[in-house]
Amino acid sequence: MQKRRNYLKVLEQLKLENIQLKQRLTNALKLDTTKDFLDRAEYLQLQFLQNDQALALLHHDLVMLYQQYKPNGIQMETLEQDLLRMKQELEHIKVLCGDLPDSS
Repeated sequence: MQKRRNYLKVLEQLKLENIQLKQRLTNALKLDTTKDFLDRAEYLQLQFLQNDQALALLHHDLVMLYQQYKPNGIQMETLEQDLLRMKQELEHIKVLCGDLPDSS
């Protein structure tokens, strides 16, 4: 049960990080509207949308898996791998957003 809560916490943290990165992009768009930056912003926005979709699917999979009486070990391993990939994707996006203004 504790492992399940940890997965949900990780998923919520990933969602929050994605939201924070979107906010940073929004703030940056208030400061820079050059064509090059708009092209970059469009790329980042697409990445954020894809992350939103992937996070929603992970949440759905997590809920469905936990509704099972005894989750399958292979399914749990796949879920762990998917969460790790999402963490890595968000770390990559953070690097791409490194020069954007903080949302604070």
